[in-house]
Amino acid sequence: MSRRPAVAALAVGVALVGLVEAARPLTILYTNDLHLRFARLESLGEWIAEERNAANGPVLLVDAGDAWQDFRTPLAAVWGADAMVDWMNEAGYDAMALGNHDLYWGGGRLETLAARSTFPILCANLVPAPERSAPFVASALRTVGGIRVLLVGAVTDEDLPYPDFSWLRYSDPSAALAEAIAGEPEPVDLVVAIGHLSVAEADGIASKVPEIDVFVTGHSHDVTPKPIQTGRTLIVQAGAFAEQLGRLRLEVTDGGTELVANDLLPTEPVPTDENVGRGRARLAAVAAALLATVLLVLL
Repeated sequence: MSRRPAVAALAVGVALVGLVEAARPLTILYTNDLHLRFARLESLGEWIAEERNAANGPVLLVDAGDAWQDFRTPLAAVWGADAMVDWMNEAGYDAMALGNHDLYWGGGRLETLAARSTFPILCANLVPAPERSAPFVASALRTVGGIRVLLVGAVTDEDLPYPDFSWLRYSDPSAALAEAIAGEPEPVDLVVAIGHLSVAEADGIASKVPEIDVFVTGHSHDVTPKPIQTGRTLIVQAGAFAEQLGRLRLEVTDGGTELVANDLLPTEPVPTDENVGRGRARLAAVAAALLATVLLVLL
């Protein structure tokens, strides 16, 4: 009796085991357009901690921009950017895309906030003049659970404060992302684009830059209960105002990624008396300083 069928079956079994072992779970938690909504941060933070504890495998936490400013909340805007950065540091974000609202305070303030952050601020398609350095980078490499993930960022050209940033040149996000991906010298298992760009914009970019595996988006305040798939790219967005935490579960293999599930976890508003009181105190201090300045000029 020939042993060849048994040997062949054993070889197939070993190959299948190898394939199973090569499939590595990864959870990507994502937010966008937080816009200083402090009332929901406690609930959002609880979800993040719970998901980290419950996840089967490594977890990445990313934000797609517009976390640090919002003209709709003038009181929080007085003090909120620093407090939001502190909260994001504590929550353990791995990266954040630069949003157009995050630029509204001007270059000096942006540098201060970026320096305060313990995570990189990503934007590949705003290029500084040769004599200037930007407080953000095009990409960052993260290794989680043995999975090498390249994170690349981009921002929309809509409502950018160009007069305050004459030293920045806007470039096409498709070309900028493709260049950032091609310029990574190390081999990676997964490419995640984090763009302050609408789902529709991301869809067009994904068709031009097929190397992107996951595209976390923002700006348009869209909700994607089911990821939009363009080629191999999965495009997601979690609405706005910290109303939900996005959770994308993947299996990462040598041949790409497989979607396991995508969920939007709803948050609940919690009173933030301490933050409101702090904001009022700072607003009062600013008003007093302005009044003192006016009196000195008049007298």
